Amino acid sequence: MYNLKLEALPSGLQCCASLEELYIWDCRELIHISDLQELSSLRRLEIRGCDKISSIEWHGLRQLPSLVYLEISGCRSLSHFPDDDCLGGLTQLKELAIGGFSEELEAFPAGVLNSFQHLNLSGSLERLEICGWDKLKSVQHQLQHLTALERLEICDFRGEGFEEALPDWLANLSSLRYLGIDNCKNLKYLPSLTAIQRLSKLKGLRILGGCPHLSENCRKENGSEWPKISHIPTIDIV
Repeated sequence: MYNLKLEALPSGLQCCASLEELYIWDCRELIHISDLQELSSLRRLEIRGCDKISSIEWHGLRQLPSLVYLEISGCRSLSHFPDDDCLGGLTQLKELAIGGFSEELEAFPAGVLNSFQHLNLSGSLERLEICGWDKLKSVQHQLQHLTALERLEICDFRGEGFEEALPDWLANLSSLRYLGIDNCKNLKYLPSLTAIQRLSKLKGLRILGGCPHLSENCRKENGSEWPKISHIPTIDIV
């Protein structure tokens, strides 16, 4: 579903028990999402750019046992989350893109952060894209428990109060093979040399647009961060 003027999902959708993929993009009148538990065969769910969504029926979302890919991003009114766990029960989840919530939130919701612990216990999550917003000041330390994670993408932490250096606890992501950073304009430095050396499986680093200070500091010619990353086989600075 793309750019549909709906306030709720079509009622007939819950009859599609064999549906495997559902894309809800830029439905800017959509307010609430419910009854997802009826889509028991769903393997991929993307909810992106739905500006008016304020709540999702998380209980239903947690009952999608076949889900391997989930994206909930760029929903700038989404502010209602359970305190305990948003994603518990998604034991097959391999890829998660999440964030870009309401600017009213001062921090990542506890329900999302608690989910990282459960996803770590399941050991299934291989790729995470974590998206921020202007009020956030740091990357959430709960991510460090995702020791099976192979790809991490950090994007849209745009606020002036965001930390200037990525934290050393990233070294705890012992399976990490790829790190991507995008649109973090205040970020200047990577974790310490010692921390990066502990990421022994890291093979790729990509720094995309919107990171002017970090991009400059990672230049091969004279960047202050280059000695930290010169051993990484694939480096892409855009």
